[in-house]
Amino acid sequence: MKIYLVGGAVRDQIMGLSVKDKDYVVVGSTFEEMIKLGYKPVGKDFPVFLHPKTHHEYALARIERKVSKGYKGFKVYASKEVTLEEDLKRRDLTINAIAKDAKGQFIDPFHGIEDIKNKVLRHVSAAFVEDPIRVLRIARFSARFYQFKIHPKTAAILKQIVKNKEIEAVASERIWHELFVGFSEKKSYLMFEVLHKCGALQLLLPEMNYVKHKHSIRKSFEYALKAKYSPEVKAALFFMYLYPLKTNSKLQEEIYTKLSVPNEVKKLTKKTISNLSDLKQFKKLKPRQILDLIYKMDLFRSPDTLLDVMKIFEAFICSQPAQLKAASITLKSLNKYLKHLNKLNLSSISQNKRGLDIKDAIYEARLNLTTKLI
Repeated sequence: MKIYLVGGAVRDQIMGLSVKDKDYVVVGSTFEEMIKLGYKPVGKDFPVFLHPKTHHEYALARIERKVSKGYKGFKVYASKEVTLEEDLKRRDLTINAIAKDAKGQFIDPFHGIEDIKNKVLRHVSAAFVEDPIRVLRIARFSARFYQFKIHPKTAAILKQIVKNKEIEAVASERIWHELFVGFSEKKSYLMFEVLHKCGALQLLLPEMNYVKHKHSIRKSFEYALKAKYSPEVKAALFFMYLYPLKTNSKLQEEIYTKLSVPNEVKKLTKKTISNLSDLKQFKKLKPRQILDLIYKMDLFRSPDTLLDVMKIFEAFICSQPAQLKAASITLKSLNKYLKHLNKLNLSSISQNKRGLDIKDAIYEARLNLTTKLI
């Protein structure tokens, strides 16, 4: 029984990056032996275990064979006879197919270290074409390792995977997971560029005119990078470019369902796009319009969303300096109105009133105060 550190941990060590998660492959062992040694089995599809003390993942060396369509159409075979090289060969990229033994020596049968040096993303074997999820993985790796270039042969295989349309069989939750990881990377816009070039973006989001918005998306995400936006805010920013679909709520929901978009991202996108016009011309709004905007954005109940909405708005209009400057003033103004409006004694206003009369009285009191604040 031999144990090797594998995958991203080895790659990041070689690149001088901080290592977050450590995964190990076990060669020459069995399920029964791992149980006897105290390892805890996890998952149903793969022979993966957790170390009894460190809780790192240890997987028996395995090979995979394609038996049906889709990313789940694989049969896994793990035994004492499976070699380290066979296990590494099933991986996606050469930079992820490097192992490190207990003595600190690297085992690199597919020249991943050389590809790290030359900054190349290259597939390990012809079996790469069998797994459609790898299209999304390569796209997000391009966003993370933005100095790297995809090898021409690998790029051709990505197009072949898309042509096979197996990506349509990938679960929406898995698609969103890969996209969300990409949103957390520095150069998120490169993920969309890769997906566009291989045809996957057109397959996943035919509603998007990427060619039209390409340069705007890049500028918006460069702005988001400087401002250190969260992945959720960056995701909502991306969906801003799917509109004018704002007029078709049914189509909106179909897109969100197709990609398993979380509610937080959906709400941020909807709040921003539905109030985009008022945010752009905030200086021209009258007191009632300002108050209605606050109501529509639900800022009395969720004041914390204002900052995220304004982040999305600013990144969306970042190519227009005049509007960008005005956006900063809009944020300060809305915060000022909220601060004063929240000081109103609502109990006193609603005293001796019922139902709609209470709402009307509160609204009128807020409107009067908004008028005075302008």
